[in-house]
Amino acid sequence: MAKEITRIKKSHTIVPRTIAQANILLGELGSTQDEITVIEKELKEKIALLKSEAEKKLQPLTVKRDVQINAMFAFADPRKAILTKETRSITLSSGVFGWRMTTPRVETDRSDEEVIALLKRTKNAEFVRIIEEVDRQALLAKRPVIAGITYVQDDEFFVVPNQKCKKKKTFTHAIDRVK
Repeated sequence: MAKEITRIKKSHTIVPRTIAQANILLGELGSTQDEITVIEKELKEKIALLKSEAEKKLQPLTVKRDVQINAMFAFADPRKAILTKETRSITLSSGVFGWRMTTPRVETDRSDEEVIALLKRTKNAEFVRIIEEVDRQALLAKRPVIAGITYVQDDEFFVVPNQKCKKKKTFTHAIDRVK
């Protein structure tokens, strides 16, 4: 079993001193990312295969379980009044079955818009939730000067090494961003 990491320290970093060394490092970075990409792709393929195999094994068991539950219900339902005379759960040596009340819920055959209109029309607007939230896009678009609000834009460093495996879309992975 692997030990739990309790401390992390910065590794020794050899910093390029010339543009030529930076170019070599960029090439090495591309190769390293290619290796990571290959391993991640293999992992995804293996996971997909394992999921597929598990689903094939689970399907007949799921059907069997559902039939067993239906059989238990077919036995218990006609006897519900007798079985639940003292308690709603029946405990046997192999397990427990019984009945329980679900959490109350609101059901309607109308759309949310229709229900909102109905609640307002019948003077039950107290049951309509009004959500207030900051419209950050509007603030960024107009940038009004308001105490306590600032508009921030960072200058982030990026690296795009040439890789053997080209991706259709650029994915960015921040290695040291504080969240």
